[in-house]
Amino acid sequence: MTVRLIHPVHLLVDRDNDTVTVSSEPKDGMYQQRPSYPFGATVPLPDPVGFALDTDRLKDFVR
Repeated sequence: MTVRLIHPVHLLVDRDNDTVTVSSEPKDGMYQQRPSYPFGATVPLPDPVGFALDTDRLKDFVR
């Protein structure tokens, strides 16, 4: 994923695939880490956010 404005952590909620992707460690306009997790998982958000996100309630918003 090439980006112009770099945020240390980018969270993408994909309702079509029922996943959450956490992009982090930006370097040279690219995120070095991009793990995906299914809805319902506890998603670790790296620093500077630094907490775990419970995505169980996202299941309620799936089409």
